[in-house]
Amino acid sequence: MIHLRIDKIKEKWTSENIKLSPPATPESIKEAEEILGFQFPDDCKQFYLRLDGFADWDWTQNMYSIWPLERILKEYHNENNKSFIVFADYLINSHHMGFVKGKKGVFKNFNENYELIAETFTEAILLIISDSDILY
Repeated sequence: MIHLRIDKIKEKWTSENIKLSPPATPESIKEAEEILGFQFPDDCKQFYLRLDGFADWDWTQNMYSIWPLERILKEYHNENNKSFIVFADYLINSHHMGFVKGKKGVFKNFNENYELIAETFTEAILLIISDSDILY
């Protein structure tokens, strides 16, 4: 299994002037899971305990935004489809990256079509960092 070096990722994104949110708390993650009816994978929880997504809808150079828990919950409440848990978007909601309840892996969602793009949350973050073609 690939291990994310979250401190290195934070350094990279900070050097790119991406506004990062402070870490989530174990309690806020547990509360989000209860509201969503979904258990985040362990690597996702570890990431959010170190970095709760991007602040102020900021994005990477390749136009991906990693959502803080607060935005995940807000957008979830506004969606009709409660089976897809979004944690990132491309080009301000052009398409989303997230989890599908009852399925393993990370999916890209474009017009309600789900495509498996990564086996783990860690792999999905590495795809964003490397600007992989599979994202688009």
